Amino acid sequence: MNALVKSAPGAGHLALLDVPQPRPGPGAALVRVRRSGLCGTDLLVSDGVYKGRNRPVPCPLILGHEAAGEIVALGENGDSPLFPPGDRGKGDCPRFRETRVVIEALAGCGACFHCVRGRYNLCPDWHHVGLTMDGALADFVVVPVTSLIPLPDGMSLDAAALLEPLATAINTVERTRPAPGTPTAILGPGPFGLLHLLALRAAGAGPIVVFGRPGDEARLAIAAQAGADAALVADRAAANAFMSELTHGVGAGLVVEAAGTPEAVQTAIDIAAAGGTLATLGLVRDTQIDALQVMRKELTWVGVVASVRRHWAEAIRLVTEGRLHPERLITHRMPLAGALDGFAALRAREAVKVMFEVC
Repeated sequence: MNALVKSAPGAGHLALLDVPQPRPGPGAALVRVRRSGLCGTDLLVSDGVYKGRNRPVPCPLILGHEAAGEIVALGENGDSPLFPPGDRGKGDCPRFRETRVVIEALAGCGACFHCVRGRYNLCPDWHHVGLTMDGALADFVVVPVTSLIPLPDGMSLDAAALLEPLATAINTVERTRPAPGTPTAILGPGPFGLLHLLALRAAGAGPIVVFGRPGDEARLAIAAQAGADAALVADRAAANAFMSELTHGVGAGLVVEAAGTPEAVQTAIDIAAAGGTLATLGLVRDTQIDALQVMRKELTWVGVVASVRRHWAEAIRLVTEGRLHPERLITHRMPLAGALDGFAALRAREAVKVMFEVC
């Protein structure tokens, strides 16, 4: 089968290769991938920047973790509410073959302090499709049966493949709980930033402003089409001036930092209103901030990482009811054979969401 493989650590070492088709072991399923999205984390892995959470990224590794497809086969003991015990065995699942599913990429250990409280996104020993195990930028992928979520009949595969990052945006909404009419700023018009735009608009936040940097003009135009009240290139000073004028000097009640740059973190603190909330999702390890502002403004600062199953359920509900249309953020479609072109488009910030039409 075809698969996009990171063959060695460091920058590069990424190629589309012909590799053996995997076979599902006990408790696992083989899924034929139909749609697979490209994430900014995939780009960081390709560039050798993402080092893993508590374990290094293994190599060789098939990348990709935003995927939807169809069940092909089950391994032994593939028990779950989706696959009752009477239907398991010998790699065949006649009742469930070709069932459309989306893959929940993250799985916790199931036994730690956080897992037993349902917050397995905080598990210190988590596993992640495409980061700690082979992923879904391939014709087929093997995942635990417990990581499969059946798709409603009316949901498109394009929308389904975007449920993974959308569920994280739903987690942000849950963590920040913006009141209707909360002035909101989003720093970073990439896939994460614009999925937050959709989720926060559905939650009633607004006006919503999306800020980018030079080179983001095409993405900002899409932000405007997707419902932003304003979308513009702005440095720290310009963002401060714009939000001050928009809110009559009060600032944004909610700021989402999804740009992943040191400057964006401080800009987010600057433009947040006193008593406001700041949510950070960008992968910034080290930066200098004016911590006194956090105290004097009495800011609530939350980090958001990944999601758990209830966030997926809410994302599915919102998409199924027609309140969210994540597929409208797809700017580039291509076969898996064009995977490296997709990485180039994302790196150049020409794309919001790259979607690979696999099988």
